[in-house]
This record gives sequence, structure tokens and C-alpha cells, in this order.
Amino acid sequence: MSKISHDTIIDILSRLPAKSICRFRCVSKTWLLLTHEPHFIATHLSRHQKQKLILSSNKALFSLDQEAPIDDDMLPSVLDFPLKGDLNNQWIQMLGSCNGLVCIMPQPEAFFVFNPSTRESMRVPDCPMSSHADPCAEVGYDVHGFGYAPSVKDYMLVKIHKGCSVLIFSLKNNSWKTVQDFPYKHLLKNPGTTLNGAVHWLCMGPDHLPVIAALDLAGQKFSGLSPPESVIDSNGYTTGVLRDCLCLLHHNDHDRQRVFWIMKEYGVKESWTRILIAEPFFSLQPLCYWKNTKILVARNRREMLLFNPRDGTCKCLLANGLQVPFYVDVYVESLVSPNFRLN
Repeated sequence: MSKISHDTIIDILSRLPAKSICRFRCVSKTWLLLTHEPHFIATHLSRHQKQKLILSSNKALFSLDQEAPIDDDMLPSVLDFPLKGDLNNQWIQMLGSCNGLVCIMPQPEAFFVFNPSTRESMRVPDCPMSSHADPCAEVGYDVHGFGYAPSVKDYMLVKIHKGCSVLIFSLKNNSWKTVQDFPYKHLLKNPGTTLNGAVHWLCMGPDHLPVIAALDLAGQKFSGLSPPESVIDSNGYTTGVLRDCLCLLHHNDHDRQRVFWIMKEYGVKESWTRILIAEPFFSLQPLCYWKNTKILVARNRREMLLFNPRDGTCKCLLANGLQVPFYVDVYVESLVSPNFRLN
């Protein structure tokens, strides 16, 4: 090993899966320090974009490798996570995923930034407005989002407090900050969708027409994106993302649909593309491309489908050991630490 140059070792290690690197940290103190260096973590993230699924079901979290070499079957792995086994509610809510970090809420108002690959986590300090009554509130619940602002190299948790005040927690500063009042109305309960350094929610604008509210995390200001012309109401829809494209998805327990939309050019209303799917659904969530040809989607929070965008046909995949209903998100395997000072 002494004949291998330091740069060569870095080059080799940075191409390995995160799980392997975590094991190799036991080889020596040199490798332990090397694999915790910010430059190494960033290099590894840029070279190793292995996507996996994280699912919440029946008070548990699971990891799923959707491209594992198992024909027509997916085997979920149970994850350890903060407050596991000490849950006061039925669901572990997932509020967003970025660069391998997933923001979860295993108990009401208990937020953790969690890396499923390294099992490292950090508890977010209590939000200063969590227990305050807000006289201007239009809704009785809080809505959240989690994302990364590349220009300031910071991960942020967003809380829209009862449709009124907007607060942001910065991992870099380890503090909450009140930004502004929420400029739109009728915000849905769904967590926001992170894309291009912003968090997105579908809501109603001041002209009583639906708008996609985009909060730029670096500038901490809102802008509005137009949904497709045929979407005239914010109820029954939610946002999503598929291969760096914003999606608009049907989400209604009483009305079945066969279409969803993809914004192929960010911010350009005319680029919304209608995608037809053969199988009807109440709710649909596109997750990721499967072997670059088909799209893995979650239908009605109860099953995984492989969707062929060429003809709209679907094929059901199994997930043995996974109870329904479930909530799902996509994350990448990474070494990024939720304890920001280690990154």
C-alpha cells in the first residue's frame, strides 16, 4: 500500500459505494480522516449517484434498491433511524431528500436530518413558533420542505406555519430564521418538492388561479410558476420531480385519473408535457428511471409500477415485507454528513 500514491487512493475510494467506504474507514486513521474531508465527500457525490428508495410504512423506514438483480421482486431492508421504537404517531413523515440527506419527522415537531447510507443523523432544534397560536393563520397545520442551496452550500428545512409565516432552518448556521409571510393561499399538506435550489408547492394565487410557489433557498424569496392550462384548481394535485424535471401529479382519493405532467424546461409554461398512463389511479408519484427506459412509479401508496412512457403500459413490481399504505422518496447514496461542520 505504501507504493500507491495518495491521489490514486483518493481516486479509487471515491468511486466505491458509500457503504463500502464506511467499512474501509476502519482500515486506518489516515483513511478515516481522508474519507471525512469535504473535498473527498464532494468528489464521491459527483461520481457515485446511485439512487435508492426510502419508504415509510407502519412505524418503520425501509431502503429499497430498485435495480437489484432480482427478477420481478424487490426486497426492502429495514433502516435504523432516530427515535426508532419510541414513536407516538403511526407514520415517520419524510419531508424531502437532497444529496443523500433525508429530512424526517418521526414524532410531531421532532425533525431529524438523516443519512440512510451512513446512519448518521442530527436533530433540528425546536422551531420557535411550534407552539404559538397565529391569529392570521388560514389553515390549521404546518407544511414543510427540505432542500439544498448550491450557491451558499447550505441545507435548509422550511416550515410554512399554518399558511402564514415562513421560517427556515439553516444547517450551516444551526438556527431558525423568520423570512416573510406566505404570499399565496390554500396551501396543501404535502411536503414541498426540491429542485434547482428551490422548494415548490402547489397553491392558489391572489387571482384565485393555481400557482406553483417556488421558494428560492439562497435568496429566501418566492416566485410563481404557471401550471398547465388544464389545471384550474389546486385541490387534488401535488408537485413532484423526475430526473431534474418538475412534475404535477394528481392526488385525490375520490377521483381517478390517467395522466400527469412533466415540465421539460424549468420555468417555461409551454414546456408542460402531458403523460398518459394506461392504469387508472387516485394518486401517482413518479420516482426515478429504471435502467434508463422505464419509469418507476408509486400508485395509490400501495404498489410499485414500472411505467413505459412509450405506450403508457405498466407492470407491477413486488416489495416483499412492505406493508401498505406506504410513503416513498428517492435518495442517493452519499457520505454527506448532516452535522454540517463535518462536511
